Amino acid sequence: MAEYLSDGSRRRVAGVRPGAVLVVDGDHAAAIVGELWPTLSPDSTTAVIERLTAGGLSSTPDFALVTWTEHTAAGAVRVLVRGDFEVTAGSARISGVDVSTWTERLLDEAAEFEIAALGAGAGAGAVDEWNPIVDGVVPAGRVAVPARPTSSARADAAVAAAVAAVAAPVISAAGTPAMPAPNTTAALSAPVIAPAEVAASEHTIAPVDEATVTDFIESIPAPTIAATTSSDEAAPGDHDGLTIASVDIRRLRAEREAAKQVGDATPLSAVRRESAELAAPQPQLRLPDGAIEPIGHELVLGRAPSVSKVSGGRLPRLVTIGHGDPDISRSHVRLALEGGTVVVTDLHSRNGTLVVAPGRPPVKLRAGEPTPVLIGTVVDLGGGCTLQVVGA
Repeated sequence: MAEYLSDGSRRRVAGVRPGAVLVVDGDHAAAIVGELWPTLSPDSTTAVIERLTAGGLSSTPDFALVTWTEHTAAGAVRVLVRGDFEVTAGSARISGVDVSTWTERLLDEAAEFEIAALGAGAGAGAVDEWNPIVDGVVPAGRVAVPARPTSSARADAAVAAAVAAVAAPVISAAGTPAMPAPNTTAALSAPVIAPAEVAASEHTIAPVDEATVTDFIESIPAPTIAATTSSDEAAPGDHDGLTIASVDIRRLRAEREAAKQVGDATPLSAVRRESAELAAPQPQLRLPDGAIEPIGHELVLGRAPSVSKVSGGRLPRLVTIGHGDPDISRSHVRLALEGGTVVVTDLHSRNGTLVVAPGRPPVKLRAGEPTPVLIGTVVDLGGGCTLQVVGA
């Protein structure tokens, strides 16, 4: 069960649902979270991002979104953070500070985490008493979610419950323990629902009163989103060469909607839509010699690339470029595909890495900071060695 610290200023509002927590900061936070809360789920990341960025990146509020699913292995917790929010999960700290778009990370399914507002006035009006919440919308500057049991732990609990049920003595009508039935194999093979799983499915919220929450949401005027025109693309501060501009978001939203309509036309649409996305052609990387390399899970490129840390139990593909060129580091840059978006990370290279988004000036990456890029972006490693992210 999640817990939260109430935010007396009511600028930061949290929406909690099974498998998802969203916290938004701003004058219209209550209206935004109240609108998104009914649809929050482990699969709602795209819908939440589309709503938050509807007015362009310059109007996108600071937010933290964490989603998880309890029936898969590693990488089941997805964290997205923008602005003055930080998510802590064990030794990992994911912050949105000094990031032009938002930071996205995948964590292990069993990790507990806490969302906290940062910056000046983050604790103003807060009540220093943790309140439990399972499902609802509340003014909150901090939300903590305990660790979920791993898949193997849930299976062990189910088996233990089955064995306990079979081993328990049966009281006869005479009040004396009766012998267990001779055939216990059938009882062991029958599906068992652990009490903890039944309790977790109950939607309760305490101690927040539903009428109070409704009045709180309705008391905040709905945000006005101006129609996006072509002038938005040139608006100062809306794009820095690394950010996804509003015109790109509209294009991505249209592509997502088209894919969704195709998936909804078939039975089991949610499962088939996910399978279709996995089977769809992935973005590729054009190397300096013109060769095409699928990006797939993860690529590490450099003069003599190596890997010292494996992410998610999968080895990255090592690609050698710029052999003998002193401007290219041994392990210079990493490219990965996260949630359908290409992410570029400079691996603390000697001379750094520049990215040039279509129609934008070059921008130097911060070492070690994953940065999302668009199709058509050129990655300049120095010494005339350039890569380009291309479509399939």
